[in-house]
Amino acid sequence: MPRINISLILLAFILIYLLFHLVSFFTGKHIALTEVKQGQIVSDNRFTALALRKETLVTAGASGEAYYYLPQESRVKKGETVVSLDSTGDLISEIKKNASASTELTDGQKLRITELLRSFNDAYSSDSFETAYYLKQNAADYLSLINGEKIKQSVNKDLKARISEGSVVNVKAPSPGLMCLSYDNLNGLTESSFTKDSFDESALKTTEVSTGDQLAGSDTAFRLITDDNWKLVTPLSSSLAEELKDKSTIQVRFDKDGTSVWANSHIIMRDGADYLVLEMDDSMERFSDSRFLDIELVLDNESGLKVPNSSVVTRVETDSSGDYVKTYGVYLANKGYTQFVKVKLLYKNGQYSIIEPVNDSSLRIYDYIVLDASEVKNGEILNDN
Repeated sequence: MPRINISLILLAFILIYLLFHLVSFFTGKHIALTEVKQGQIVSDNRFTALALRKETLVTAGASGEAYYYLPQESRVKKGETVVSLDSTGDLISEIKKNASASTELTDGQKLRITELLRSFNDAYSSDSFETAYYLKQNAADYLSLINGEKIKQSVNKDLKARISEGSVVNVKAPSPGLMCLSYDNLNGLTESSFTKDSFDESALKTTEVSTGDQLAGSDTAFRLITDDNWKLVTPLSSSLAEELKDKSTIQVRFDKDGTSVWANSHIIMRDGADYLVLEMDDSMERFSDSRFLDIELVLDNESGLKVPNSSVVTRVETDSSGDYVKTYGVYLANKGYTQFVKVKLLYKNGQYSIIEPVNDSSLRIYDYIVLDASEVKNGEILNDN
């Protein structure tokens, strides 16, 4: 019996193996593959919103040099004097003398400043300079308020005399509210009256008033916000409007200071465009000087198996009832040939889809799938690049 040459047999197997892969190389498709990874799609939900408030512009009613007793964004009572208008300028000189005098703080006032410092310490973050700025602004406003009260008391007798003479006119708050020393050409805008042009920031004209200004009788002395409830409005794409139409509340994050609030929400259509309306009873005072605010809608982000949109196949099949249904799938490429597996499509944007396996699907994280599913069919031999 002739001896079997093991070396020749091994060599033959090697040659057949090489020949098989050589044929596969030239006959199989060279298809780009991609790895299935865990991930999420974070939607870009940042907008510039238009602020709508219940506000009124209080006119000066007389001419003269203005002296404001209250700092910007002060709470006022009905009938409280906000500004005196002096037609001679003599009273203003007297007030400035009193303003330069030192102010002795009461124990209660010192306590209030201590509370401001404690609030700053609690909110301080080394990543943001905003907290330091707000401390400086709040402290300056509070000291200005104290000084204003002191000045009112010190010149009260002289002030009454000059009012009687007609050289000084006091402008008072017509109702309780938040007094602001700036106004713009969109004051009084409401949900029912805004238009597409209202969102043109370049057309916004803002005017500020301050002590020392010469005001005419028809000029605006200050703006008064009479309600803590306010709204933000922003245009939406039709797809996002569809996504948000059933939501009644949305969390809103303000870029200006990083704070977040919950807002009641609804969508309206105006002149063929969708708009999101956010209604709040919080934070009005903090942003009362801004007509436009950069915000982020904090929405749920979908996570799961993240793949390119080009990897997902859409098919129309019949279910057990004979109805046509749309199904989704990808082509597995772990074994050198394509294998179609069904998936559930959870979410997609312009580039990526979030999917999950269906039932006992063999699809797993780190599997390789065909990058462009339109280039292959089920069961094709592949040569990845």
